[in-house]
Amino acid sequence: MNVSTTRLLQELLNEAGFATGAVDGQRGPRTNTAVMAALQAAGETVPSGWQYWSARRRAVLYLQYRCRQAELEVGPLDGLWGPQTEFATEQLLHLQRHGVPETPWRDQPVPSANPHRWPSESGIEAFFGAPGDQLVMLELPYALRLSWDLRTQVSRTQCHVKVRDSLRTVLEAVLQHYGEDGIQELCLDRYGGGYNHRNKRGGSSLSTHAWGIAFDFDPDRNRLRWGRDQAAFAGPSYEPWWQCWEREGWVSLGRARNFDWMHVQAVRLD
Repeated sequence: MNVSTTRLLQELLNEAGFATGAVDGQRGPRTNTAVMAALQAAGETVPSGWQYWSARRRAVLYLQYRCRQAELEVGPLDGLWGPQTEFATEQLLHLQRHGVPETPWRDQPVPSANPHRWPSESGIEAFFGAPGDQLVMLELPYALRLSWDLRTQVSRTQCHVKVRDSLRTVLEAVLQHYGEDGIQELCLDRYGGGYNHRNKRGGSSLSTHAWGIAFDFDPDRNRLRWGRDQAAFAGPSYEPWWQCWEREGWVSLGRARNFDWMHVQAVRLD
């Protein structure tokens, strides 16, 4: 949470009748007390046990709660600040400032190469079936750390059965090229998530994540709207990383469209 996010938190609390004092972007005792009172008032709509969470996690939970009230896709109400919570909060901030939802900005496709004949976005269901169907677990060649909780490692991930072998091939090639030390040094092990039944962030249609055919890496240093002037994955050290994916036909939105450099998918761009 940054200053603007904390200001949003304070504005929402004040408007709901839970006084925080000055809207200064500083999460002090009055703001923390207001968050406690607001979550108490939310009752069973927030998860039990939140009283034992840290003050920061409770603050994130309240923002998630308000995002869900505004019908924004925020993911689970868990008080953890990940990419989905961050984007939903940005949408909530826009709604707070302008009174209307942000206009979708990812609905216009652009051409992309398709060396291994993955389907186009319009042919996803014909190729992969319904969202969430045919999901399997893949044992990973190297451990990944959850980007929103780097203390937690995962040794496997869920994906569509049709991409499992290809995904394994990509990650084995990454491991062979960089080694575990290089992977950690370049943060290639920071995992932003795979299967997630949700819409595109900034769009109105289902994300490729809803089929288990897209994956995000190192979202903190490759934010959704960042271009190659800011995204870490646009740097020369990551060229072999992208070559590992592209040899298998996966598409980088960063390299194809210059946004969402964290994201790679087994779907061509129409």
